[in-house]
Amino acid sequence: MINSGDLDNQGSQPQHRELAVETPSNQLNQNFTDITALEPNGRLIRANGACENLELDSVDSPPCSWPFRLFDGLATFASRLFGIASIIILLAITASIPILQFISFGYLFEVSGRLARQRTFRDAMIGLSKASKLGGVIVGCWFTFLPVRILSSIWEEAHLIDSSSTATMIAKNCLILLIIFSVCHIFTALICGGRLRYFFWPLIAPVSLSIWLARRLTGINTIRLILKYTIGLLAPNIEKDISNARPIRNWFPPIILLSRIRTENIYTTARDDAWDFLLSLNLKYYMLLGLKGFGGSFVWLLIPTLLLVSASYEEGGLSILFGILGVLFAIPIFGTLLFLQTHFALDGKLIRFTEVNQVWRNFGRAPIAHLFALTVSLVLALPLFLLKIETIPNELLWTLSLVFIIFSWPARLALGWAYRRGKNAPRSRPWWIRYPMLLASVPVAFAFAIILTLTRYVSWNGALSLFENHVFLLPAPFWL
Repeated sequence: MINSGDLDNQGSQPQHRELAVETPSNQLNQNFTDITALEPNGRLIRANGACENLELDSVDSPPCSWPFRLFDGLATFASRLFGIASIIILLAITASIPILQFISFGYLFEVSGRLARQRTFRDAMIGLSKASKLGGVIVGCWFTFLPVRILSSIWEEAHLIDSSSTATMIAKNCLILLIIFSVCHIFTALICGGRLRYFFWPLIAPVSLSIWLARRLTGINTIRLILKYTIGLLAPNIEKDISNARPIRNWFPPIILLSRIRTENIYTTARDDAWDFLLSLNLKYYMLLGLKGFGGSFVWLLIPTLLLVSASYEEGGLSILFGILGVLFAIPIFGTLLFLQTHFALDGKLIRFTEVNQVWRNFGRAPIAHLFALTVSLVLALPLFLLKIETIPNELLWTLSLVFIIFSWPARLALGWAYRRGKNAPRSRPWWIRYPMLLASVPVAFAFAIILTLTRYVSWNGALSLFENHVFLLPAPFWL
């Protein structure tokens, strides 16, 4: 069964602009999986693969010499780190906005669900290339408007001193021109592909053009022979890599823009590209997944939470009784619900929250991995309790969500990994392994239940903070 969340580029794509072909996995090369598509500018794209943004009209052969392989490896590593940072920040911002919180919650469900569906850790980095591109656009726009913000502050100061002076009028006119130039520059970068380097092309153009011209000149046979018997002695085939200069129309923004203006309707292309990119984010899928996952989890947590909240408002024996019952109910739920959520994330059906027997059978086939995942998930949830001691201003709520995402992502990876190990195991482990691991999970869940109960005395929401429970629900619920 193919889950709709498996396809990063899911969505109804216009047939005249993009062709998506889905083929069985046994017919694909290991390096080209899930989706292959052809963009209007001739680029080959995939949803989950290592060779995105490959130019069809100038397919670069893989580098042969070790300096170029090392450089490509470092560039790929830096790009993925930037993509991970972009995903974390974007999810943190989304998690701090009411209603949209369910998108980030659904994303975390899908992370564990992908690993549980016998996928790889690399597949769990959902939308890495899209987040990297979107993050690059945001960073590029921020730096593009930085001179505008600086000049705007200068004009405001001049306006306060003397609004009719010549210096004030000059600053105002320069500010208007700079805003127009910045908007045009951003538009150019977006039309050319929206890569981060396109926002800085006026600064790096001298270096880029010099390197491109030097690589073109190395195509001369005499120079190639000199390179072969000098630098080539340390790095064989380096002359092939140096002389492999990409056509300038594929990477120089002014030429890319002129080419697209000449061959395309810029407005239609920009509109359709923006819409297609929005559809490829699968926001509706993650929203529904987060809503259903929240509903199923909330039902499981309702009884122990109500008991613990009631213990805060009662006095004497009833308070103690409700507190004890709340903790006793919470222990098995806290030890099971995280894996029920992972079981639900397999296909997103609410009925999965009732299939406790399947979760426990899965636990029996990989008890050590499940105990490890449970411990990691509950321990990583503790730092967020410290941030709820003092009230955080609304404009800084995203920092609370940032901590939530940073610690929840590895927890969801651990849950998906543990579930997959149990799913792949042929049979249950011996009883002398299962029962000790089961007993060991009780104090872990008990300790977390006690910590959660005590947080009502330090959290700014008091006893109502028990309804937050960011381990199983949202980091900053909007209903409180």
